[in-house]
Amino acid sequence: MITLATSCKKEKHESALIIKNGQGQTTLKLLNFKQKIQIKIGDMMEADSALWYLEGLLNYEQANNTHEFQQIDFYYDTLPWPASNGTISTHNIQQIYASLSEQSQLIAYQNGDPAYTFNLIDLNLLETDSKTSTQALAVTLSGGLPEAISSYLAFSEDDYWISGGLLGKCDIYAGQCVGRDATTELEYFFNLPKTNPGFYVSIESVDAHAFDYPASDNPYGNYKIWAENINHSNNCLDPDELNYYLSKWEFIRSINKPADKTFCAVDVQWNIVVGKLSNEGFHTYSISYGEYVGSNNN
Repeated sequence: MITLATSCKKEKHESALIIKNGQGQTTLKLLNFKQKIQIKIGDMMEADSALWYLEGLLNYEQANNTHEFQQIDFYYDTLPWPASNGTISTHNIQQIYASLSEQSQLIAYQNGDPAYTFNLIDLNLLETDSKTSTQALAVTLSGGLPEAISSYLAFSEDDYWISGGLLGKCDIYAGQCVGRDATTELEYFFNLPKTNPGFYVSIESVDAHAFDYPASDNPYGNYKIWAENINHSNNCLDPDELNYYLSKWEFIRSINKPADKTFCAVDVQWNIVVGKLSNEGFHTYSISYGEYVGSNNN
């Protein structure tokens, strides 16, 4: 898992459009925005509104699908956001749009499978210099290969996974499946299943840290999310423990859900706290929610 220090919460002035105008008019507004940034090169737009349109357009074009995947991969990048006094030119927006479109197409091409598509494109503004109000655009792209899954699964008797580091399985299965770990396997289950075709706008991300969710019913530790403790000297999670964290996912996903938004995707991250005596590992769930637009007519 790759991690990125996040972000101020982006403002979404256009988020009421879906309820007010319906999915067809929301899509039309996004397409009109695309035409505007291609034609009206010298115009200025309110930066927060431009961000909403840009994110929505990219999701309409790149992530308009059933959102059912074999496995979701996450990619992170940061781009300059050349806004000034709360506005940004349509010329700069067009350049950012072209750059992100090209980047997503390159990721899909490098995957080597023509069926590869995106689940979500999330844009957030980061303040890089408080004195000059300089901002950068934090970009999260998630995608994979489609696969229809009808229900949640459970971990099986051979699911013994190292907590992180993509080091594969453990216990008697040590050395198998290097390139995966407990984070990739939990993430796979958490992202299933999805519902109807469509795309998302007004995306908001929330980080759920292990230490914020104490548990009195966890026989393996102190939290509803995995965190290293005295019983994890080798950080090997067995099927029963993995199924415990799977059983708590619905609670964590629901308690963090913003009003009027639905779950989009989650990136399960393995983190390390470096201490003087020892290093401790824990999981963080970076959960994305958005306003769902039920349309698949791109």
